[in-house]
Formats: sequence, structure tokens, C-alpha cells
Amino acid sequence: MSGNWRQRISFRIHQWLGLASALVLLVVGATGALLALEDDITAMWPRPEVAVAERLLPMPELAPKLQLPGKMLQRIYLESEPQLPGRALYQDRQSKQREWRIFNPYTGEILGARPAISEFFAEVMALHRWLLLPNSIGSVITGTAALMAIILLIAGFIRRAPDRLSSIKDWLWWKRGSKGRLALWQFHAVLGTWLFIPIFIMALTGPWFAFDWYRSGLKQLLASPEPPTIKADANISADADAVWRSFLAVKPDGRYARWYLPREANGEVRVRYLEPDAPHSRAYSALTFDAAGHLLQQQRYAELRGGDYLLANMYAFHTGSYFGLPGRVIWSLSGLAFGSFAITGIWLFFNRRARPKEQASGTASTLIAYASQSGTAAAYGQRLKLWLEQQGQGVHLRSMANMQPQEFGAYQQVLLLAATYGEGQAPDSALLFQQQLAAAAVKLNHVNVAVLAFGDRQYQQFCAFGHWLAQRFSELGAATLLPLQEVDRGAEQALQDWSDALAQTLKLEHASLAADSWQSATLLENRCLNPGSDRPVHHLELALQGSWQAGDILEVLPIWSESRSRQHLQLQGLDGDVMVSTPAGIMPLWQAQAQYLEAFTVTEHGLTPQAYANAAAPLTARSYSIASMDNALQLMVRRVLNSNGFEGRASGALATAKVGSEWQVRLKPHSNFHLPPADVPLILLGAGTGLAPYLGFLAQRRQQGYKTPIWLLFGERYAEQDNYYGAELQAFVAEGLLTHLDFAWSRSNGRYVQQCLEAEGDRLQHYLRDGAHLYVCGAIEGIGAGVQQVLQQLLGEAQLQTLQQQGRYHRDLY
Repeated sequence: MSGNWRQRISFRIHQWLGLASALVLLVVGATGALLALEDDITAMWPRPEVAVAERLLPMPELAPKLQLPGKMLQRIYLESEPQLPGRALYQDRQSKQREWRIFNPYTGEILGARPAISEFFAEVMALHRWLLLPNSIGSVITGTAALMAIILLIAGFIRRAPDRLSSIKDWLWWKRGSKGRLALWQFHAVLGTWLFIPIFIMALTGPWFAFDWYRSGLKQLLASPEPPTIKADANISADADAVWRSFLAVKPDGRYARWYLPREANGEVRVRYLEPDAPHSRAYSALTFDAAGHLLQQQRYAELRGGDYLLANMYAFHTGSYFGLPGRVIWSLSGLAFGSFAITGIWLFFNRRARPKEQASGTASTLIAYASQSGTAAAYGQRLKLWLEQQGQGVHLRSMANMQPQEFGAYQQVLLLAATYGEGQAPDSALLFQQQLAAAAVKLNHVNVAVLAFGDRQYQQFCAFGHWLAQRFSELGAATLLPLQEVDRGAEQALQDWSDALAQTLKLEHASLAADSWQSATLLENRCLNPGSDRPVHHLELALQGSWQAGDILEVLPIWSESRSRQHLQLQGLDGDVMVSTPAGIMPLWQAQAQYLEAFTVTEHGLTPQAYANAAAPLTARSYSIASMDNALQLMVRRVLNSNGFEGRASGALATAKVGSEWQVRLKPHSNFHLPPADVPLILLGAGTGLAPYLGFLAQRRQQGYKTPIWLLFGERYAEQDNYYGAELQAFVAEGLLTHLDFAWSRSNGRYVQQCLEAEGDRLQHYLRDGAHLYVCGAIEGIGAGVQQVLQQLLGEAQLQTLQQQGRYHRDLY
């Protein structure tokens, strides 16, 4: 079976069996943890004692003294400590209910009911084995749950098993700094791996106590052929003295552990006892006598071998008592852990990110329409909608990709959240809408429009799509509700200024619409993927709270240290200790530079510290594609060297960061760059760190078990140096998940991704005819422009637009 199918099947089996049996396993695990330490807890509890005499009362004398009216005496137990009273089990002849009494084994005096601690553990045992239900029903439920647990554990083990021995450490060891969902998942997975053996033994032995067919099957499989035994004569008369003499012939001290009385006068008597050298408290030897005292069968524990030995220790294996006190402690902890896995498993199942869905039911006077490429505009739309609804406004939230121009006429006010992609383009999802709006002849004279334009100021056509929308709606007769507001890389201050203006215009209460608060992430791993390169790329692994999908983005807030900030200001000829005024308050210039302001090179002679602070742009987050599906979050970061000689503010710091360092980060959904839910072919084109999201894609497809073809075409400079994750990619090929893997090495063989794509035009058309989704990730001026040009040549504008309209062309370019 291929690796992806194995992963998919094992994951689904583990998931659904776990959910189906969670409650029962929670109860059984918790009670099993208590029962594993029953003897130890009971020994520490105050218990009644009796005076020790020279000899035990012989069974022929003891049994009559223990008789009670209306009750049948069934079993007599003696404790290993001579000063402790024995226990007698009775069954009421009419109700069939059972009850225990304690007695003095030297006099036969009945002392009363069992101690409260024994009654407590009897209730725990009933809950463990039968869920306090009738035996015939409860044992079926718990036994079935144990059978399901066997399969669940095997599936979980397969799911967790490392693909390579080199990753065994990740399989067994806790990742330092894990928090939130990652910590919970690690608890579930790592603890389950360490305790797999005791938990599996408990699950494997559990059905022995619930199902006759399971016991019979194991006996048939493991037990040795039974030696010839003396058959009891049904016509003999019962002779208790003869049975006792026969027992003394085997065990002269007369001390037994359990004496099972016959149900009928001439029935068999069974006795269990411990040899002086018994290795544990359940290492019973067994005798069977007929009513006349003839020894029918003898089984000495010390002589057991093979399957007989395993069968005799079934209860000791189940409770851990076979391994002594360490075993009982480990089994108890394993029971607690197994019970807790039901809680963590359910929590992990339901803790999937609920993706925002468009809300357009009912009537509303306000429309929020967004066009988002990386998810920033869409996420802000969600926050804006929630705030307006809290103010009692009727609001619809829609993507422009799903709207027709005439639909805008149904609203009194329209809030347009428009991202600009690259040099003035509309986001991929809004290209068709832009064409339709450009050709529309609708009248929007009664509509008031406010445009919030998202963009990146490094492009010349900054926020061009937002400006185009404002002009086009004006041409269609719409009035201006608010002046257009530009937002550079999601700057929170610009968003807050716009929401304040909107609140004032609509006479609403002001509120902060800041994105989800920044959280701290701990760096778990940092290694260079191409040592010796002048363009080093680093693999980073971070632990943080939250969840994400393959293709999502991690925003990193590049806060400088005091020394780094002072160093930059010193190079600009500025005194970092001078107090300056910023939107965040009055503070030293070095602190403003480190925490709130973007750095820039001073070109104006005599610039004052306050003028520098006024001219600096607000500090913005840096975005990185997430290179993992779940659990620890992974990034690929290239250490950038800018034209002014300075390293990239975030990339330089990340590339040199030490394990254990803390970073302020924020997860951002990137719905336009997610995998399709269906099992369809994929074409993945990436260059440099544009490989990152595809690592998460491949991991997700492996988990899903999808088997349609995947073609990855990756480009970098040198084959010998820049073959990032080469072993991992070849493993995906070997297991059949990655159908085609092509490389373009621009310095080694002079080929770029777009040239390789052009040479494989037939394969491209074949994939697309089969419904493939096409993904492009990398630099917008490199692979982005090159691939776009080749696609236009190979497919034509019409087919390319069709792919975009169908949502099958996805780009993550920077």
C-alpha cells in the first residue's frame, strides 16, 4: 500500500473509532488507572485486623461457620498478610444479588461487611467492566470499546510512525516551547507513543473479560493440549474432610488464596494458592478436586510455559501487576493518559478553523464587498461586519467574485475593500467582476460608496484597483460616503483612521477594529538549507497557539533590539536618546525605531530626530508562506540584503535568530491559495522560497489520501547547492504522491521555470483538461511575470481567464 493511502486510512480509522468510543474509553481509562493501584491504595487504608493463631481453621470447620440463612456461600478468599480477615462471597438464593462479608480465618467468626475502601473499588470495578449497567449489556459495550481501541491504537501508531529513521527524534521527543493547540497535539501524540505498549496490552487483554468467544479463541490459539484428567464421578458423596486432606497433601501449611465452593453437593472444588516464591500477587497455582477429594487437575505456576503462561497471567498483564510496583504505576498513568486522549482527541477534531463564510441572508442596508488576494481585505471585512452588527446595522458581506454589478443597487451604502495585486491589477478572483463592472450600465444614484484600498507602496501603481473602483462607481452615479483611504501593507493605523471616520459619518460608537492580537511564537529550529550560498535560505520551525491550513500566511512583526536600533540611527547621524512624539506616545527615538517605525536611510542633511520620526512609515508586518500543514509551523526564509547594504529587517533577524527566541507573529488565512476540496490534479510552479506552501500542500494531500497526479516544477540557481528539501521531495515521488518533479536551475543549466513550462506545453494541457488547479508562488517580477507570459502564449487569454473565473488559477507572488 502506498504511503499516502496508508496515512489516509490510518488517520480516518483512528479518528472515527476514537470519536465513536471516546466516552467509554474515558470512563474505562480513568477507572483502570484506579484499579491498577487498588492493592496499594487499599494497603494504605485503615483495615480491620484479627489476632493471629497457630493455625487456620480447616475448611470443613470454616465453611459451616460462614453459612448465612437464605444465602449461598460461593467463594472464600484469604489475604497474604496473616493478620488480615478473610473475605466470603455470598449469593442471595432469591434475588441472585451478590455480597461480601469479612471473617476471622482462625475462628470462623463473621465480622461484617467489607471495609468502605473495598466497596469503593467494587463500584469502580463495576464501572470499569460494565459501566454500572447489567453485566450482559455493559460488558458488551466495554468489550467492544476495547476491540475498537486495539484498532484505534494500531491506526494511531501507523499514523505516527516516522517515514525515515532520521526523524525518529520528532516522533518521540516533545518540541520545546510548544503552546496551545500544538502542545495539546503533542500531548496526545507523543505521550501516546511513549505509552503505546502498556495501553496496547490493556486493550488487547480487555476483551478477555468481556467475551466468551475471545477467551475461547485465545485459549485455542495459545493453550497446550490438555493432559488426560480424571473425570469426577457424579454419583460420589461429598466429603469435605477428604478434599481438605488432599489439599494439605499439596500445601501443608493450609494457606490458600481463593477457595471456590461447588455449586452442587457433589460438584468440583477449585483452589488457587501462591507458592512461596511466587513472582507477583497473581501468580496463582491451581488445583481441582472432586467432591470425594480426588485430585483431578493440578497447574503449578512455576511449570507454565509459552501460551499457557500468557493465559495464566492475563489479569496480571491487564493491570500491570505482572511487572510489580513499577508496572502498576505505569499502567495507572497509562490508564489516565488513555482516558485523557478521548478529551484531547475530541478537542483536536473540533478545533479546526471555522473559515468565515459570506452572510447574505435577509435584507440589509449596508454591503461590505471585498476583493482580496492574500486575505487581508477579507479578514478586515469580517471584523467590520461584526462591529456594524453590534451597532444594530443590517449588513451583508460578499466577495466581489460572487457579485454582479446590478446587485449593488439593492443597498443604501456600499463599503468596498479592494486589494491591488502587483502593478495595478485586480486580485485574481475579481478580474471577471472588473470586466463586468467596466461594461455595466447600471444606475447607482441612490448608493453611497466608501472605498478602502489595500496595497503595497513599493509598487508604482499603489492601490490602483481601489482608485479604479472609486472612479467607476462615481461614473455610475454613486455618491461618496467617505474619501478613499489607502492602506499600505495592512497598516493598522490607516484601518483605524478609516473606521473612526466611518463611525463619525454613520453616527456609530467608535471601536477598535484591530486584527487579532499579536502572539508570541518560540523558535524551535533554525538551519540553513544552502550553506555557503550568498543568498542563504533558512528552515525555521516555530511553536505557537492557533491553527492554519496549508497555503496560509504567517505575519511577523520585525521588532528590533535596542542595540540594532541604535546602530542604525548612529549610521544616520541621529541621537537615539532624543525624545520624539509618535502615534504610540512620547519615547526615545531608538525605541520608536525599534518598535513602531520602519527604518530608512537619511539623505537630507541636518534631519532632526523628530523629523526622522515624522518621515518614517509605520512599522508593518512581514508575510511568509507557511511550509507545513499543522502541528509545528515551518517557514522558508531567505536572508535578504537590500541595496543600501542593510539586511531585510525581518529576514536578517530570523535567519540569525537563536533557538528559544520569541517572536511576535499573527496567522492570516489565505483562502485564495488553499487546495481545492476535491481530488483533482495539481500543477505547482515555484521558485526559491516559493517552494514553501507546496510542502504543506503535499503533506495535506498525503493525509487526505488523494491519488490524482501532482506536477511540481521548482526553480532556483544551483542544483548542487539550492536543492531545498531534495530528500523530502524524492520521498513524495517514491510513494507515488508526486507524479512529476522537474527542476529549473538558472545558473547550472540556464533554464527558468517559465522555460521548462513552455517546453512541457502538452503536459500542461493534459493536466488542465483533467481539471487541474494551477498554482504559482515566488517573486512577482520573476516567476510571476514569466509564467504569466508563457501561459498567455500556450493557453491564450480566453482560456487563462476561464481558469481564473473557475478559481483554478492561484497566485501567491511577492
